[in-house]
Amino acid sequence: MKRLTHSGILMLGLCLGGMMQSCSTTDSNSTIQPTPGQQAMIDRKYGMFLHFGMNTYLNAEWSDGTAAAGVYAPPADIAEQAAGWVRNAKKAGMRSIVLTTKHHDGFCLWDSKYTDHDIANPAIEHKVDIVKAVSDACQKEGIAFSVYYSLWDRHEPCYQDEDKKVYIQYMKNQLQELMTGYGPVHELWFDGAWDRKTEDWHLQEVYDFVKSMQPDCQISTNWTIGKRPVDMQEGDSIIYFPSDFRLWDPFLPVADDPKIYTHSGKQYYLPFESTQTISVIGNWFSHPEDTTVRDVEELADIFYTATINDNCLLLNIPPDTQGKQNPKAIENILTLARQLGIENGKPFPKELKKPQSLITDATAEATSIYKNDTLHYGPSYAVDNDVSTSWMSADSLASMTVNLRKESKFQEIFLIIGENSITQLSIDKEDNGKWVPVYQSGVIPKQRGESFMGYGTISCKLDEPISAQRLQIRILQSNGKPSIYSVRLK
Repeated sequence: MKRLTHSGILMLGLCLGGMMQSCSTTDSNSTIQPTPGQQAMIDRKYGMFLHFGMNTYLNAEWSDGTAAAGVYAPPADIAEQAAGWVRNAKKAGMRSIVLTTKHHDGFCLWDSKYTDHDIANPAIEHKVDIVKAVSDACQKEGIAFSVYYSLWDRHEPCYQDEDKKVYIQYMKNQLQELMTGYGPVHELWFDGAWDRKTEDWHLQEVYDFVKSMQPDCQISTNWTIGKRPVDMQEGDSIIYFPSDFRLWDPFLPVADDPKIYTHSGKQYYLPFESTQTISVIGNWFSHPEDTTVRDVEELADIFYTATINDNCLLLNIPPDTQGKQNPKAIENILTLARQLGIENGKPFPKELKKPQSLITDATAEATSIYKNDTLHYGPSYAVDNDVSTSWMSADSLASMTVNLRKESKFQEIFLIIGENSITQLSIDKEDNGKWVPVYQSGVIPKQRGESFMGYGTISCKLDEPISAQRLQIRILQSNGKPSIYSVRLK
């Protein structure tokens, strides 16, 4: 079915004599234009996501809420470190920060009156209010402060109460603390709604409650539409309503990202906020063994993809147990800022045009596709610069051919793969119609399951640069059904 474009819907609205007006989602009418709050969010465009908390000290991505509060052990200078996160964001041209105030484990980064599973617990030596440290620094540096709050709480006993409203009240109590104690909150990012039925969250009640305290705060719940961006179409239903923008981490929007969605027969304008990790393999929290970060070329590609169509980017750069962010990550975002000319709050380029990379416009073929389902597992997903999609083979031994748009020079083939799915491979380049070997791995050691998304990486470094237009990746050994999420050339 052909999509009805944003402009087409706007024209239809005009032809109907202005029956639809631009207003907030709590009003009786719907909106097909950005509200002032949405426009301010679109104008901010680029921000930093900060995942810090209990999982940082458990070396985990998710935890079940059973860890003692004393496991959280920040250094004495954590407030100064937190101010440094904000300064790094400002230097990198970012306009906002979203802090994980409470993740699924239920541990709170502020002193909440409603739980002792927080930074003020007696077992914690340095009882620093991280929410205050970050929000104060944001106000000082002119950065918009925003909050991530997990709906799902694996620690709080009342979450298990048969009467779901008991936990909703607990949640509202905590949200009141966050919305009234830390100055302006520009965005509220809900996560974990999948753990209950949609109606059990009483989202309209919670939305109205937050807006009564922070009327300009933009609110959304992860998986807003219930579809990945590649599958979203104009008019799709809003699953988590009300929402002021769309979320579905860690996906990037498509080039013609639609903006109009529906609820109860009314239409709403919803921009998309893409959340991406600086970690190549997709970790949100810091891990000592995860040191590989996205290079400047890839970050530029992500920036343009995420922001060129009135959408926003949050780039996650997590602090470690000492409160320090990866130095290479900071170096790369500062380099990107200089390239874009946006460092220290300089204006964004008036025209955002996505630069071409070596993989841009590449095509791919494969000898095997899982379930013969090209739509969901085809080889094109390995060259689409989107780590959320992948080619998956039905066979344990298979090959994929990559066709670049022109002959290119490079010295490294970097692969993001399904975790431990490929254990040995070789790479050939085409030379005068013949395949010539350029790389063969030994047996690839098993990688730790660092990300709940199940990524692994293989860096195929060549002895010297080569020029090629066609590459063949041959999987010689695998564990089951091998998959490649991304092919990158450096």
